[in-house]
Amino acid sequence: MIAIDGMPGAGKTTALHRLQDALPNQVVVFPEAQPPDDPRPDAEIARYLLTEARDRLDAARRLQQARPGLLVVSDRCHIGVLAYRYALMATGKAPRQDFDHALELSHRLGLTAPDAHDRILILLVDPDESVTRRAADAHDDRYRLWFDPGFLTAYHHFLTHLNTWLPQDTLTTHDTTHANAWTTLVDALPFRLARQIQPHRAMTGPEAP
Repeated sequence: MIAIDGMPGAGKTTALHRLQDALPNQVVVFPEAQPPDDPRPDAEIARYLLTEARDRLDAARRLQQARPGLLVVSDRCHIGVLAYRYALMATGKAPRQDFDHALELSHRLGLTAPDAHDRILILLVDPDESVTRRAADAHDDRYRLWFDPGFLTAYHHFLTHLNTWLPQDTLTTHDTTHANAWTTLVDALPFRLARQIQPHRAMTGPEAP
């Protein structure tokens, strides 16, 4: 299983949609998990999302047993859950214990084990460029936090210093500020799948954020 996470505006979801379109019979993409609609304490939301990440790993194993050769890709994983809580802590919007709790739960659920994922791709983008790419949503109150410069900087800091918090065995980081998330994802695929994607599809210009 490959998981893809990182900065908002780095091109994660768009690249995954293109992958699913290019290889509809060989790839299953788990969409981004959403928190519960009802208001809950942050510790419960983190538990919900991290448990969902664990369930995805288990579901991926079952799918691969049923269909050998199938590639399962997850849009987001535990990395984003941790980065969010780190950024809240770093900007004084939440206590450190919320981040510590989420980090400890990630370890306890086995999400950070070397064999949990085949690979995790972390896509980075400069915080200012992230804002520029997502300008259409800048006035939507639902995304207000994601346009806070301090929050984005802290989120980016966590992702660029993952070795402080997590083992690096399966983590691969790519900066898409001046690169293409789609070609980064294609490069991460098993060769048997990457060679099936026509060159012109892999080399088309930068995707929408």
